[in-house]
Amino acid sequence: MKNIADEIGVDRTTIYLYFKNKEDIYLAIVLRGMRIRDKLYKESVKSEKSGLEKFGDIGKAYFKFYKNFPDYYEVCIYFDSQRFSKVNSEHMPEIIELKREPIKIMCESLEEGINDGSIRAEINPLKVALFISKTAMNIVKPDPDIVETLENKGISYEEFIEDSFDMWRHMLENTPNKS
Repeated sequence: MKNIADEIGVDRTTIYLYFKNKEDIYLAIVLRGMRIRDKLYKESVKSEKSGLEKFGDIGKAYFKFYKNFPDYYEVCIYFDSQRFSKVNSEHMPEIIELKREPIKIMCESLEEGINDGSIRAEINPLKVALFISKTAMNIVKPDPDIVETLENKGISYEEFIEDSFDMWRHMLENTPNKS
């Protein structure tokens, strides 16, 4: 806490007026990041597009969060490690609510796509949302060895991202039977 106080130019006791401890500061940062991510997700589905297109826009919002807010992305990912699951903080209820929101938004767009015919009817929205949310973390921020392997084969990181989005779209897309 002393280092934080010194860095921002206040007395350590002043910080304790606003935060109980370092974990509380961290959770306030996580909450701010999750609010930004939530706003990006909700903005991405406001259009009059098909469910499939909205689902793609959610993926783009996730990538935008990663690219434009890398520090918030990192603290949100670290929060998922469960390191702070037992911390008692006033921020925790909203964090837990915002942590669940992306899956809910994805499921809604998938269900909308099933209903509008842009997404295959036999998919399970929850399973797909969970699968894609977990794989997305490894796609937008792959292990450096993976990036090196791609580059050695002449595949750019950006191309890998676009191809991943395209594979997800093809996995979900309702295409008419061709006879």
